[in-house]
Amino acid sequence: MEETTQLNLRFSKALIYDMEFIASKLKISRNDWLKVKISELISQEKLKIMETIEDRFIAGKISEEEFSKTMGFKPTEDMKKLRDKVRLSAKTYLQDIAKKIEK
Repeated sequence: MEETTQLNLRFSKALIYDMEFIASKLKISRNDWLKVKISELISQEKLKIMETIEDRFIAGKISEEEFSKTMGFKPTEDMKKLRDKVRLSAKTYLQDIAKKIEK
């Protein structure tokens, strides 16, 4: 069985009423419904944060070391390739602008 930790939360009576309404209509316990919804919310938020950090790495805003320190693992080879493509695209873009200015 997975190790668990108990949290003590305070909710308004109106929110408790709404949770009980939902749980009764779904025919599950309020606690089970709340655990599922909290798990979903945490998973979504974690995914958003991870995507933001990956995007920042690919865009060259953070280094590989910063990425590893923040995420707890190294960037994938695919992410490194994307980062290189972004760098080349920016370099090519700037070179094209420089050529137009010279003309």
